Amino acid sequence: MIEESKTIEEKFGVLDSVPVGACLLRDDFVVLFWNACLEDWTKIPRSQMLGTKITTHFPHLSQLKYANRFQQIFAGGPPTIFSSQIHKYLIPATWQDGQQRIQQTTVTAVPALSPGVAELDIAGLVRSTLELEPEGIVRSGEAVGAANPSNFRTSVSPYGFVASNCQSFYALLVIQDVTDLTHRIQAYRTMRDQALEEVQVRQRVEEELRESQHFIQQIADAAPYLLYIYDLTEQRNVYVNGQAFKLLGYHPQEILQMETALFSSLVYPEDLEKVSAHLQKFPKAQDGSILELEYRLKHRSNEWRWFRCRDQVFARTASGEPKQIFGTAQDITEYKRAEEALRQQNEREKLMGTITQHIRQSLDLGEVLSTTVTEVRQFLNADRVMIVRFNPCIGSLCTASATGAVTVESVAPNCKPMLGETLEKFCFDEFYREAYQHRAIRPIADVSAANLPQNQIDLLAQFEVKAYLVVPLVQGKDLWGLLMAHQCTPRQWMQLEVELLSSLATQLAIAIKQAELYQQLQAANLKLERLATLDELTQLANRRRFDQYLEMEWRRQAREQTPMSLILCDIDSFKSYNDTYGHPGGDECLRQVAGAIGDAVDRPADLVARYGGEEFAVILPNTEIQGAVRVAEHIQIKIAALQLPHAASQVSQYVTVSLGVASMVPAFESGASILIAAADRALYEAKRLGRDRIQVYQAESASAKTNGTATPARSVEFSRPNTNFPSPTSA
Repeated sequence: MIEESKTIEEKFGVLDSVPVGACLLRDDFVVLFWNACLEDWTKIPRSQMLGTKITTHFPHLSQLKYANRFQQIFAGGPPTIFSSQIHKYLIPATWQDGQQRIQQTTVTAVPALSPGVAELDIAGLVRSTLELEPEGIVRSGEAVGAANPSNFRTSVSPYGFVASNCQSFYALLVIQDVTDLTHRIQAYRTMRDQALEEVQVRQRVEEELRESQHFIQQIADAAPYLLYIYDLTEQRNVYVNGQAFKLLGYHPQEILQMETALFSSLVYPEDLEKVSAHLQKFPKAQDGSILELEYRLKHRSNEWRWFRCRDQVFARTASGEPKQIFGTAQDITEYKRAEEALRQQNEREKLMGTITQHIRQSLDLGEVLSTTVTEVRQFLNADRVMIVRFNPCIGSLCTASATGAVTVESVAPNCKPMLGETLEKFCFDEFYREAYQHRAIRPIADVSAANLPQNQIDLLAQFEVKAYLVVPLVQGKDLWGLLMAHQCTPRQWMQLEVELLSSLATQLAIAIKQAELYQQLQAANLKLERLATLDELTQLANRRRFDQYLEMEWRRQAREQTPMSLILCDIDSFKSYNDTYGHPGGDECLRQVAGAIGDAVDRPADLVARYGGEEFAVILPNTEIQGAVRVAEHIQIKIAALQLPHAASQVSQYVTVSLGVASMVPAFESGASILIAAADRALYEAKRLGRDRIQVYQAESASAKTNGTATPARSVEFSRPNTNFPSPTSA
């Protein structure tokens, strides 16, 4: 045994220097050699392994699937390989992070205690072992030397050892660490599988796209809309149906050939930005969601036509990003024309309502007439709108010609004014006067083509008038004057425009009559106004009382040189509140808000007033800006506590207010109006910044110091949104 161990150590010691594991087993599974590499892998020293059975350390090797194959080796059979793909490892050994090393083990028969052992090239044997294919087993016909024809059982080793049935063999285990190689192979296979999967997905998507396009093509010819597929990544249309020729005058192939120049060639320049914004919505669009847009496209005839498109995601990339969109576009040009006509009609009615409201609200005839000509010129986009006052000849024996004077005018900057001009024999002779008294309206589209008297042609030429519209202003049976619109280029007046001016003429006649009654009513109104100091609806001080008290306190504090503050409050979106809950509901809202503001102001000298409509005012004598802000905050808290529902509000589910706060030290040389203007500017800023907030007047942006009389209080950088409302979950 000692001699055997010495021989083995001498012969196999060379394997301590190889980077593979090497182990020599006797036919009873006793370990005869355990090289340094295995010591390092298994952390089991050679001294502990030699002379012991390997199954003692690694019991799994006693299983039949291993034992049977080892017995073939001990009998001198051909080499056998334990593949890493099937067995993973034969000798357990740890690798990085506690993982087991993946091994490929080749077991080769080596003659035991034979002269051949001394002659055996162990290093060459290991090299040939490592070169064996994973499935390689040396066949007996490949052995070196002739086979023994005797009736003894023989086997042939890869080195040509002929074994008789009395010969024994060692088993040489050469263990190669293929962990890193296996991991690389696995990574490669994963990448290969992913690539194959991506190719299959792409092929599947392309096939689905072809099927979808075929389906779309079948129905496209019958559809009355423009159908298209737009590629978001390539920025071009990849499909357009035959309706393109009918709706735009272009064949589908012509549109496809436009490629990325499609939008710049066909889309209306002012619509390019919103088309771009429309396309940028698709990366976040869900499947099935439809995005709509209205825009204009150029027909081959250069006519701009309106389209309403409805687009949705049609195809996505492998990563899920939208690639193509499918859309329909309906020609809505006629609808848009009708909509524009309706819009103009609504504008006319709105203008009519605005002017009528001004007429009814004001008894100042000059203001009414000035508002009328300004707003009519803006709406008609005319060069001049004016009112001519008729000056009749009084008395039955009067033989002088009637004249007219231009009393009010709105004129474009590039036109010569006619204000103050006296018109003699211009539309006021007996013939025209008779016609106008019967409310005849005279539209002239082209002065040069109309049969006009020479004196009218000369006057119109002096002011470069090429077209005009004349509407009489009649009071009862008397002609009061004329409402006239001038254009410096020929113009075809629309029937709706004529009707609008005719209606306005009726309202102006009413205003004129009201003005005549104004002087008679003025004395009675003044008496009633002196008696009325309370607002009937809210029972707060009314506007007149507010003005009186403000002026009185302004003078008093100017003497004392103490600060005076003013808060203007406006109910947010009150018109929408009235539209939603009706005027009775709006009145109740005003009453409750007025009560809340009154509760928030507790000093006897402070005055709460209804400033007008949905506006309230709080006068705070002898109060600096900081104190006024605290009162404003108290008002917000009180109104928040009401929790009056406001479904139409843009800022809250409840009624809210915007507050403008201003504070000044009054001066005798200036009026209290500068304090009102400062608070009003702060209120305007509060609305501009989003409503439902307190905004303090900034002294450096106001006009309080321009005349050097009133001294503003120290400015405070302050804009605070309301945070007093409960959240929806706590309400």
